[in-house]
Amino acid sequence: MQKFSQSLQDSRTFILETLIHTEGHLDNRMYNCADLCVDLNKVCTEEILSEWERYKRAHPEHKITAL
Repeated sequence: MQKFSQSLQDSRTFILETLIHTEGHLDNRMYNCADLCVDLNKVCTEEILSEWERYKRAHPEHKITAL
């Protein structure tokens, strides 16, 4: 686990916003996927969405949270 930094937090927020905008809802798996993307330094939209698709297949159980 990395130490907190504002740039990492900003990246995580951007990733979450990208996923929520794409899916139209908040899925609890998005938090872990965002952390993974930050750890892997995947911050462009195409990389984020590709990682999200892989993550969803690898972790099929989910809970959608209404916004």
